Amino acid sequence: MMLGGLVLGHAVGISIVGLGLALGGPDAALTAALGFAAVVIFYSIGQALEVVASELEAMQGMALVLISYAVRVIGIAAGLWAILSLPAVAPHVVDGWLLLSIAGTVIAWVTGVVLVASRQRVPVYDHDYVPPEQP
Repeated sequence: MMLGGLVLGHAVGISIVGLGLALGGPDAALTAALGFAAVVIFYSIGQALEVVASELEAMQGMALVLISYAVRVIGIAAGLWAILSLPAVAPHVVDGWLLLSIAGTVIAWVTGVVLVASRQRVPVYDHDYVPPEQP
């Protein structure tokens, strides 16, 4: 499932960075790239940890996922805030492009995951075929 999110998220995120470069110049592209990177880091770490958590006991897995979510939200938000607050970066931040790249990449990532998951076959739900009885 992660592959669908990774591919679609990158396609849309890189497109938004390119669009930012074309329409808003280097400042818009830099801002869009930072938002895109934050989303990719957030989801990549999260989905990798979900794979690990699925192998653990139920409570341990749930604790790992919830703690990692809090750490990722706080860590990535703090990192993004710190980068955007740097004196060398702050004058170049274009707020609209940050919002567009984050929202676009999140929507694309989740859509990619849903598209892949909707086409997966779960063998445990398969039933053996029993032909109808002939009278």
